[in-house]
Amino acid sequence: MKKFYFIAMIIGAIAPYATYFGYLGLVPGASGAISLAYGSPIAAATLIDFSISCLVFWPFLFSEAKQLGIRYPFFYVAANLVIGLSFALPAFLYKRECSIERGINTQDAESFKKSPSNSSRHRASA
Repeated sequence: MKKFYFIAMIIGAIAPYATYFGYLGLVPGASGAISLAYGSPIAAATLIDFSISCLVFWPFLFSEAKQLGIRYPFFYVAANLVIGLSFALPAFLYKRECSIERGINTQDAESFKKSPSNSSRHRASA
C-alpha cells in the first residue's frame, strides 16, 4: 500500500494545481473562483462534500499521529489547506504505513532479542 499512497500523493499534488492554473490561463485572476464553486448545485455539493471530508480527516490525523508517534501532524493540515486533501491524505497514509512498518520491525527485533533461544546463542558467540 505504501507504493500506492506514494503515487496517489504525487498525483494529488499535481492534479489540483494543473486544473487551477489551467483555469487561470483561461480566466485571468481568481476573483470568480468562489462564485464558480457555488455556481451550480453540483459544484456546491462537491465543495460541501470535500469540506466535510477535510473536517473528518483532521481528527483522524491527530488521533493516529498521537497513537503512532508521527511527528508534525500540523504539516498535513497545512498541506490540506494549501494543496488539498488529494495530497494531504495520501501523504499522511504513506507516513502512517511507514510508522506501522517501523513499529512492527521494532517489535520483531525486540522480541527476537528477548527470546531465550536467541539470547543464549548471542551470549555463546560473544
